[in-house]
Amino acid sequence: MTTTVRFKLSGLKILLLILLVVAFAPQAFAQRNVCNECHAINQPDTIRCKDCLTPLNKCLDCRTENPADRDFCSKCNAPLAEMRVLGSIDAKTREDLKLGQSERAIIDKELMKIAYLLEKKPEQAEKLIYQRSRLLTRMEFHAREAQSWREFLEKFPDSKKKSSAKIYLSEALRKWAYLFYQQKELDSALTMLKEATEANPMSPEAWSWLGRVQLETGSRKEAGESYLKALEAKPGDRAAMHFLRQLRVDIPDHLRKPAK
Repeated sequence: MTTTVRFKLSGLKILLLILLVVAFAPQAFAQRNVCNECHAINQPDTIRCKDCLTPLNKCLDCRTENPADRDFCSKCNAPLAEMRVLGSIDAKTREDLKLGQSERAIIDKELMKIAYLLEKKPEQAEKLIYQRSRLLTRMEFHAREAQSWREFLEKFPDSKKKSSAKIYLSEALRKWAYLFYQQKELDSALTMLKEATEANPMSPEAWSWLGRVQLETGSRKEAGESYLKALEAKPGDRAAMHFLRQLRVDIPDHLRKPAK
């Protein structure tokens, strides 16, 4: 099942969750210190209902019982707002429908956790921003991913993970550029692809796409240079050589066959 299909299914599950909440748990939207079971009003920092002892703000990930006024789990830092809604739905129903268990839901939860930790533990920013960027890679949200990698490289230019961050940034920019290309926004695609080749000069895909867009915008000389760069990054690449022949660019002998 593709990521796109999985995310569409997760959207349906979110809609179903909303319908279930509206039907079975309207109290979930009331003040968080109001007990879902007996409707008793408790103090904002209460952990268990004063009347029926029901946990008011239980983390479904680590099972920690938190004070009602907390937005993130005191033990695992998971966001609790959605869990309060999920917790108001029968456990078997939650499990049968896999509510909150889709890939998209899990990634969203991790992203919220990281945003919280960035405020709480700024000294861990390098690790957290890298983790956030990798999550956005999984989500295939290319614009947000590229922005996150840019932030990482700007804030931590001497990071040991600089090289891998640049490769990920290049890929995110290339995929973002493709979306612009599909929408016929070739100037924006060119901008993204140029940045992609700067981030990772050894990306044959980024150079090939840059060459393609340059060719389509009439920049034949620049397109030839880009396809030659693509061939340098991946010797023997047939597509690059095909376009180089079309553009009447000499192909060096050592680039005609794949590197050993």
